[in-house]
Amino acid sequence: MTLLLTALATMTGLVSSQQAFAGTTCKTLNLSGATVTAIRPHMTVPICYNGSQVWQSGQITPGVDTLGYSLNGITWYGTYGGGGSWMGAGENYSVTIWGGWATFSCASRWGINAWGNVVSFDRGC
Repeated sequence: MTLLLTALATMTGLVSSQQAFAGTTCKTLNLSGATVTAIRPHMTVPICYNGSQVWQSGQITPGVDTLGYSLNGITWYGTYGGGGSWMGAGENYSVTIWGGWATFSCASRWGINAWGNVVSFDRGC
């Protein structure tokens, strides 16, 4: 009966086939911050997920693109909270406005749910 209801819900679009059949899926997320700003953080994060858990599955590649700023360096990048129903990914960095009259410390964060979807972003500067 449960399989029949799941199949009907999937066919009618109430749930995706991924939600109906919760096997493990792995992919690489290409995370990116807002593209209309002069400071655009980005990361590639390999993850695996199964509908109830999400976790990092490989090497992260961080980065920050700037326009009108110079990147002083990325001081931390990684994931946190993995293994449960959500995972965070982020990077800490600082940028200086060209000319050197102001420096900003940033802590960009993305939230990822157990279905492998990015559900939040905060540039953090």
